[in-house]
Order: sequence, then C-alpha cells, then structure tokens
Amino acid sequence: MMIIRVHEAARQLGVTPRTLRFYEEKGLIQPQKAPENKYRSYSEQDLTRLRWIISLRELGMPLSSIQETISRMNDTDIFIRTLDSARSNLYEQWITATKALQALDETISEWQRSRNPDLERLEHAADEMKRSRMIRASWSDQWNYDEMALLHGNDTPLAALQGVLEEDQYYQALIRTVEWIDPVSNEPGLELASGSGNLSALLVQAGASLTAVEQSAEMIAIVRRRLPSVDAKQGNMLSLPLAAHSFSFIACSFAMHHLDHAQQEVALEEMDRVLLSGGRIAISDVTTNNGKDSLQQADWFRRHGYSVVTESLNSASQLVFASKI
Repeated sequence: MMIIRVHEAARQLGVTPRTLRFYEEKGLIQPQKAPENKYRSYSEQDLTRLRWIISLRELGMPLSSIQETISRMNDTDIFIRTLDSARSNLYEQWITATKALQALDETISEWQRSRNPDLERLEHAADEMKRSRMIRASWSDQWNYDEMALLHGNDTPLAALQGVLEEDQYYQALIRTVEWIDPVSNEPGLELASGSGNLSALLVQAGASLTAVEQSAEMIAIVRRRLPSVDAKQGNMLSLPLAAHSFSFIACSFAMHHLDHAQQEVALEEMDRVLLSGGRIAISDVTTNNGKDSLQQADWFRRHGYSVVTESLNSASQLVFASKI
C-alpha cells in the first residue's frame, strides 16, 4: 500500500500542506503519524477521502456539512440525502446573497439619481433584507412529515388532511389541478411540496417533464422510488433550490395553508422567480379563513401582472390559477 508524506499528498491534490493540516484539525482526516517525529503519512484511502473533501469544499459546502456527508458515504441513499440537504442550504444562501445584491444595486441607483447618499434609503433596504431573511429562516416542519411518511407512505397527504378533506375530495382536487395546468408533452414543470407524489404521478401521466421540491427527506425517498423520472429535490417553498426562469408551470396542492401570510408572500415571490414568462401556476388547497388566503393569493398575482381565475373545488377546497402575462 502506497504511503506518502504531507508535501507530496498536497502536491498530488493541488492544495497546500497547511490545508491538509487544517482538515486534520477539523477532524475530517486522520493521517498516520510517525511515533518518533510525528511526521504525517497519507494512505491511498486518505487521499481518496481528501479528494471527496476538497471537491465538496470547492462546490461551496461548509465544513460541518462535509463532515456529516463523508460519514454517510457507505450508505448511498443517506449520502445522497445529506447532499440534498447541503444543496438546499447553499441555494438558500445564494438567494439571500442575490437579494442583497439587488437591494444594494437599487440603493446605489437611487443615490446616483438623487446625487445624495441617503442613510435612510440604505437603512430601509437593510430592514427589508432582514425581514426577508427572518421570514425564510422561520420555516420549520412542525408536523414531522418524515415520521408521517414512514407510517403512511403514499397516503401521507390524506393522513395529514384527515378530518378536513374526504379522500374523494382530495383526488378530485388533484385531477382538477392537472386539468387547469394542462401540461404539454415534455413541458418543464415544477411541483412544490410534492409530498408522496400523488399529484406528481398525475402530472407525469399527463406528459410533463417534472421537477418536484419537498422538504421531507422521507417523502423525497418515496417519490424517487415511485416516480424515477421525476427530478426530486429537497427544499422548501421559501427558498426554492432552483434557477430563475426555469419552468413553464408550477403546481402546488394542500401546502400553502401551512404558511402564515408573510411566508405565503415569500413563497409566491419564489414561484414568480422560477417561472418562465407566459407560464402558469395552479394552487389547490383547503379552504381556510373563509377563503381569505386564496383571495390574498389572487390579489398578489394580479398586483404582479398575472391574470387570475379562482374556483371552488368542493365544500372544503379551492383553487387559484394564475397566468404570467
């Protein structure tokens, strides 16, 4: 078995010896040390582990996530789940940074127009950024959907809606959502809060090329087993781990009622960010606050240049359909 010293290991890996010592200090690697002089020696296994560490670090993953990810390498499913979670966190950071740059650009432009670097304008931009960041950070799974997915499998959405919606009402709402979306063959579409994939299955059957975002790792595992053609990603509606202007349609069923008003507005902003011009959005959900949530969603869409239709699906659910003009 080949054993090399720290300088040769660093040369082969394209990093500095100091970097390798840093990874050792953080507990990511444990090279052998000669008892007489403490010189570090690296085996082929050490070098392979370091290649993983260096690559993940170059892709922007924090060391704490790398430690967890590397420790799960022997279980492929868990390893990929850990990477999913790290990817979602990176996207959240990217979205925050993008919004900060946008706010700073707008502030600088205003200063250039007025020829007055106004502190109040800067403070307003900072306050808006802080508010947006706090709303995004407020998301949490209060319902333990991972455990529910293990208990109920494909029927998890129905279990979550027990006492609120009958099974036939639930499936009628999903069918109507697909009818409003009316996917074209191979059209790039997105489903948010996909759960166990009940709506996903109908959209795929209708011909869509579907990406699904779901915050529960166990739910994602169900979707991947059930619908291998779906590109399932871990994330939540407040920070979609997706590039802007990527989808022709967005579908979301029985999820928005989990968000408060401020969170819903951020979720709608995220939908708008990833939707292509001319795209469409269908949101079906339980009737809450005497229909007030749907009215507020419809109003948000109209204020942002969408044409909107609302429909009462049954006594317990309703739908908002918006088309991006």
